[in-house]
Amino acid sequence: MHQRIIALVLLFSVVACSPKLKVAQSKAQLYPISANLPADSALETFISPYRKTLDATMHDVVALSAVEIQKGRPEAPLNNLFADAMFFSGKKWGLNFDIAYTNYGGLRIALPKGEIHRYQVFELMPFENMLALVTFSGKDMQAFFDFMAQTGGEPISGASYTISGKKATDIKINGQILDANKNYTVVTSDYMANGGDGGVIFSKALKRDDTPYKLRDALFLYLDYFKNNGIQLNPLADGRIKIK
Repeated sequence: MHQRIIALVLLFSVVACSPKLKVAQSKAQLYPISANLPADSALETFISPYRKTLDATMHDVVALSAVEIQKGRPEAPLNNLFADAMFFSGKKWGLNFDIAYTNYGGLRIALPKGEIHRYQVFELMPFENMLALVTFSGKDMQAFFDFMAQTGGEPISGASYTISGKKATDIKINGQILDANKNYTVVTSDYMANGGDGGVIFSKALKRDDTPYKLRDALFLYLDYFKNNGIQLNPLADGRIKIK
């Protein structure tokens, strides 16, 4: 027993007296990374089998397109394709909402004419954002459309409107005129629901429900529908957003 007490006392003494290290000085240095750096053979051997598996998956053809699919304002084929994919997949997953919306800035590349590969969908939507359901009052729904009008137009599905002097007019949701006395639910990304990309309007939401579904997976599910039915993509700017 005494030996244990002595051992504990000695251990405490060592810990208590151990020196505290402090940084005397530091110097920042830039280490550029480029294709000119010599390859690390050990690292290459380690990652090679993973790269082969990933490359095989990422080069899968997920759709065929009759045209190059580009984004633009107030609307464009890519805007409509992505928003329609959110609407289609959200309904397939049993989500309850009125319209689909995502931010214009989140669409990073155009999709090519011909074969569209899986990696290109990741390039289009490189973020791990999830779908979220946001409910607005009718009054704040008008403000939400005004927010989209002020940017010059954003990707939407299930609705139409006219931009007039940076205000939204002639708003229709699923073919019905916006009712100021009714609540509406928007399916969007958690990024926008958090107020990203200037989306301060989302702070006025009556309710928010997060989902387990990725925004990117909504597009994959939509593309699967076209591929499985042997249909080429040919999205159009269909007049859902007009400028007066």
